[in-house]
Amino acid sequence: MKTLVIASIALAAPLGMGAQAPARKNPAQLSAAEVEKLETTLKANPRDLAARGTLLEYYFVARIDPAVAVPARRRHILWVIENAPDENIAYGPVMTIDAAGHFLADPQGFRLASDAWRAQSAKPDAKAMTLANASYFFKTNDKPYTISLLRRALAMDNGNKEIAARLGDEYALVILGVTMINRSDYPVQSDPALAESALAEQSRAELLAATNPYTVAKAGYQILWQGSILYFSQGLPFDPEPLAKTVLDRAVSLAPADRDVAALRAEYDKFRLERQRILNGAAPRAGNSAPPRAQVARKDATQTPAAAPAAGTATPINTTAPAPAPPAQPEVDAADLRTVTAGMTREEVLKLGAPSGRITMEEDSHLIEVYQYSAKGQRVGTVRLRDGVVFSVQVP
Repeated sequence: MKTLVIASIALAAPLGMGAQAPARKNPAQLSAAEVEKLETTLKANPRDLAARGTLLEYYFVARIDPAVAVPARRRHILWVIENAPDENIAYGPVMTIDAAGHFLADPQGFRLASDAWRAQSAKPDAKAMTLANASYFFKTNDKPYTISLLRRALAMDNGNKEIAARLGDEYALVILGVTMINRSDYPVQSDPALAESALAEQSRAELLAATNPYTVAKAGYQILWQGSILYFSQGLPFDPEPLAKTVLDRAVSLAPADRDVAALRAEYDKFRLERQRILNGAAPRAGNSAPPRAQVARKDATQTPAAAPAAGTATPINTTAPAPAPPAQPEVDAADLRTVTAGMTREEVLKLGAPSGRITMEEDSHLIEVYQYSAKGQRVGTVRLRDGVVFSVQVP
């Protein structure tokens, strides 16, 4: 079994076309007294967005009891949607609520927040950034609606690079069939059928006809970056590299003098060179700076055959006994995955058999592993581990 590994390829993973926010203290390190002080501050001044933003981060990353974190997140998120929908605080991972799939899932909160965002977006005086912020909430659970929101926002503010880039993000998610991302935009769940759906084909056509260079450039970059992670973990039915190059080349043709567009196109060349080095058997270069680092393994179905001896040469005689073949790995099926539960260790999971694809990444100082399983050519499920312990199991 041949294994191809691509690790730490130097992609900067920009969230948009602009500069990233400066680093600050990790909210997960707040003490209980500090959290209580911030909550008290908000009772006196609900519009203290700095305090509310810190609390949103805390309840999202602190790994506290979900019985505390879930209702607190719901309360703060609903307040932001109702009172500050066009502010920067209203955009990003901390403002999302998933109906299922992990320990912070909140079906009631998802419904309430979804209804609140739809109500805000339907207002005739809704601002462009309100629509753009709403789009982030729906980006994986209602992609057609997300695209419509971003189109409306861009029509209202056509020169906004950030909104244009977000539309590119969404086109990429549709084309790749991504159904869940983490806070660093890594695709942790996908549906290959969605990547071959009519919506994906429509999005591909719209992207190739788009005239906003920032939409096109960001989509091309994400197709390369997110798509490669999925492809090399058997989560994508096609190699995204050719499409990414086509899209990025088109972006450059639309804005040949734009530095942001050129920078994203340059990432393709870096990626291509590093991928070829690794395919040729070289170790990944040290010092690559993609944060957080990712390692993706893909198992090919065929073994690379040994080269035949050249004509006219003697075949060397092997004077040692051949090593015994390793035992065949068991094929993990859906029934096996249903025995996996939260709290099981990595060793216990691997006893069932090797995953067909594996993604490893660092997130908030934790090691996250995503094991994807296939049997008889069909995907059967996904197991996610944090620091070597299962926290999520998904079996169709």
